[in-house]
Amino acid sequence: MDSTNHEYAIAFQDYVRTYADDLFCQLFYGFKTSDLAQTFEGIKGEHIITQLEIGENLARRWGKDFAPVANAATFKPRKLKTVLNKVDFSIVPQQYEASYMGAWRKKGQNPGDWPFSAYVMSKMMAKLMQEFEVAIWKGVEEASPSDGDFLRQTFDGYLQIIVEALAAGDIDAVVTGAVNSGNIIASLRTMWASVLSQYKENGTDIFMSYELYDVYRIAYKDAYKVDPAYIQITEAGYQGVLYELGNGNTRIIPINGMSGSGRIIITPRENLTIGIDSPADTMFNVKDDIRELKFWMDFRMGAQILLQQNGILVVNDQV
Repeated sequence: MDSTNHEYAIAFQDYVRTYADDLFCQLFYGFKTSDLAQTFEGIKGEHIITQLEIGENLARRWGKDFAPVANAATFKPRKLKTVLNKVDFSIVPQQYEASYMGAWRKKGQNPGDWPFSAYVMSKMMAKLMQEFEVAIWKGVEEASPSDGDFLRQTFDGYLQIIVEALAAGDIDAVVTGAVNSGNIIASLRTMWASVLSQYKENGTDIFMSYELYDVYRIAYKDAYKVDPAYIQITEAGYQGVLYELGNGNTRIIPINGMSGSGRIIITPRENLTIGIDSPADTMFNVKDDIRELKFWMDFRMGAQILLQQNGILVVNDQV
């Protein structure tokens, strides 16, 4: 089976002619969250991460009797599970000669002569990074898994993990209602009031969709007549803005994987985790099978939020 669709190229012109070497491709935004979240490697199934919670009011007035504090230290296991996924792709290079694109093939009938290999494979990798980004945020695991489920159907992403944490009563949503240009500054301040003071001092992160990020930038400029302070988030050039409150080290970060979501999440970026087996798994294997080139990739992926408690993981009441 040939995974590439030549229908449109053949319909445009069903004979070979020399065309300009420029091919155009949609711009994919990549897997930027991998620059933010903690990545755990070597997970072939489930990895248990132990969360330590230190209790309140450790110090008490002196008394001669030994009276240990209850719940001074509580260990809570958090499960990071990876799921096996794959990508299969094939091409019959000689079929290019059924259209004008055959002009790019070399003289002769070499079945391995695929003139667009580097270009197509690089764009496929870019598209795959986009699918990683969407799955890690919007993934919802199918109750009845089956072959052919999309990546985003094989594990729960951060947004679904938050839904489950809310349902379990582990965290409580801050009521903001639908966020818009008229209330986004006030909504963030309301949410900020629920952040633990040590995180206000040491800094945390605020995640939102690009749509809400632009709403905030516009609202900020309309309110204060200046742009918010832009800042580089990662060495790869990921940018965001400094939040106005706190100790000057909290960042608002736009997330492509949250597109269409009204959820705003305040938590340190290291609280978000990604589980994989090996980074090398996200490279294509290739095999020459008579006239067909076959490409495949097998990899594991999963997501988890480590500290799911009020004040550390603060979310609003939107989805």
